[in-house]
Amino acid sequence: MLGGRLLGLPLASIRHSRELGQAIVGLALGLTFSHDALLRTVTLAPWIAVAVAFAFLLAWVAMQLLRRLCPGLDPLTAWLVALPGGASEMTAIGARRGARSEWIVLGQSLRVLIVVLLYPGAFALFGHSAAPFATTLAPLGSSALPWLLPALALGALLQWRRIPNPWFIGPLTISLLLASSGTVNGSLPGGWVELAQLLIGIALGVRFDRQQMLAAPRFLAAFLASLACLLLLAVGGAWLLAWLAGLPPALAILALAPGGITEMCLTAKAMGLDVPTIIGFQLCRLVMVLLLAEPLSRWLAPAQARV
Repeated sequence: MLGGRLLGLPLASIRHSRELGQAIVGLALGLTFSHDALLRTVTLAPWIAVAVAFAFLLAWVAMQLLRRLCPGLDPLTAWLVALPGGASEMTAIGARRGARSEWIVLGQSLRVLIVVLLYPGAFALFGHSAAPFATTLAPLGSSALPWLLPALALGALLQWRRIPNPWFIGPLTISLLLASSGTVNGSLPGGWVELAQLLIGIALGVRFDRQQMLAAPRFLAAFLASLACLLLLAVGGAWLLAWLAGLPPALAILALAPGGITEMCLTAKAMGLDVPTIIGFQLCRLVMVLLLAEPLSRWLAPAQARV
């Protein structure tokens, strides 16, 4: 899909494909939260707080580098491009405050795409093998279907209340409660997660437009350079976190990765890593970014505040 879009082909995704894919992933990942896994994640709360603070520091560094490499770029747009908060949410803040929305969408989407393509390949290159957290849960079969309806209903409710990532968080909440309480013990039927990956991949690929990318070559070059710096710092911080907290390095790298929560958790699941821990780090970071992105933008770029 990405290749076709960059060649100028008029490709489009299936309507609501990303939402359906996120709902399936949310259900699948929530089922990995046994009672022990939930307690294990809670004990990492201090390190999760450190990781959240580190994410804001990295965003500030990336913002400064982006502005230095792309003179004339306003601080608000640079800040909203650098934050790992999601394209739609950061664009909405930018639209309210007068930022360059098209550059925010491009930067946010491109960062997620590069991380999704780069991290699994890098792990394979360095010979990462499956960790001992790989799931051995038996498939639920048709018994999983009844839980899909309340999960989708909660997702719809969260979307109505304009909660970010509703179709991931809603199903995740339902399946997490069911799994951690012992009500349900199993995994989704075979093929469900693979279907979700296909739907999300299609939706991600069609976000890119050839003309949009060619229209801002200087910004694009500056963004790629700042992203390279951000990723190197994130990996370095992950190694330090792994050493201090006693975590597997691969798990710490994905926990601090500036990609989308859905995509990073899918990568963790495919690699047999501790998915609940990844969710804990990524979800807490996402919540804090969404809560603090706009207040911090008023401090970093006060001149662009609208009355």
